[in-house]
Amino acid sequence: MIYALLSALAWSVMDMLRKRLARYASPLTLAILLALGVTPLYVLAWGMGDWGGPEPEYWLPGLLSVVAASLAAFCFMKALSVGRIATLIPVLSITPVIASLLSWLLLADTLTLPELLAIAVIVVAVFLLNGGMKVITSPDHAGPGFGLMLVVSACWGVVIVLDQWALRSAPLPFHGVVQSGGMFLLLSCVAWATSNKGELRLLPAFSGHVGLLLLAIATFASAVSLQWLALETIHAGILETVKRGVGIIGAAIWGVWLFHERVTIWQLMLMLVVILATSFLSLN
Repeated sequence: MIYALLSALAWSVMDMLRKRLARYASPLTLAILLALGVTPLYVLAWGMGDWGGPEPEYWLPGLLSVVAASLAAFCFMKALSVGRIATLIPVLSITPVIASLLSWLLLADTLTLPELLAIAVIVVAVFLLNGGMKVITSPDHAGPGFGLMLVVSACWGVVIVLDQWALRSAPLPFHGVVQSGGMFLLLSCVAWATSNKGELRLLPAFSGHVGLLLLAIATFASAVSLQWLALETIHAGILETVKRGVGIIGAAIWGVWLFHERVTIWQLMLMLVVILATSFLSLN
């Protein structure tokens, strides 16, 4: 649980850093740089210890995790670059729901009636938080980035289950090398295919902000590594609950303090409902 709490705090700080870094580069460029930055750290950790290699069954969940994590990274950066952090981060509370449903589909873990009710509460609370019925009549009311954050929620719900599966047959540093290195290669190919004449400009976009980027890389590596350590002994749903609860509170604090965003009492009450419902879902 200590690993889970530390990981959740690191992810909350990472949310704030990614929001600030989104001012200086495109979401795709930022995602590439973060993946590139953490890869050598995992290579070093794997090379310095007697970790060994992966078992054959590692590759299916390991590679699927790379694809899902890459899509989530790009969509998350894009969402934060166009939307409000205080209202977008709570959307990620759907992630424990998706992880629970995926566990049911893949592992035959059935859901009880109270758990189904908790899922309904989370979905309704997030729906109201982002505009309620006005979303149906006017989708733009939810604010920019809402759809992207839904994609992120789905991907992260899949990734954490795949990570737990993959880490059963491979050492943590090796999985870090595969995931971060794979994300860098995959996102770089996307950037190469979509940029003018295949030109990639990464570090020049961060002229004068390299220190902030390095801080984000260190925070990112810490958040992911602590999360994987927690997965060795904690259920994925519980870990996601801790992350989402801390993330929701952190998003409100960062949004008001650093980005001059407003959070109403009604929004704070809905965030509390989401935290309680996700806690019940994962701990029940």
